[in-house]
Amino acid sequence: MTLNKLGLTESERTFFYSNGSNKLVAELREYDPVSGFLKMWDPFKGRVIEFLWDSSSSSWKGTGSVIGYVAEVSISDETPLSKTIDKNVPAKATTTSRFPT
Repeated sequence: MTLNKLGLTESERTFFYSNGSNKLVAELREYDPVSGFLKMWDPFKGRVIEFLWDSSSSSWKGTGSVIGYVAEVSISDETPLSKTIDKNVPAKATTTSRFPT
């Protein structure tokens, strides 16, 4: 069992991507949940494949030469982050002393 920099074993970093009729295999190389970026290596085609997170369809969409492909990736059910606004914040901040008076 060998781990890569993502802390995944060989079987954990192997994923599929497809365009409906073709199902291909690739190895996960880079994952950024903040920007919604995924980079995979296809050893059979000898190329790097990039995917971007599409929040409207909740899926990884291919870019460049693999446009129209969708990656079947599930990393501990972690999806890229989405911006939320906290509604329980008061209009004015209050300061609190760390030291008792």
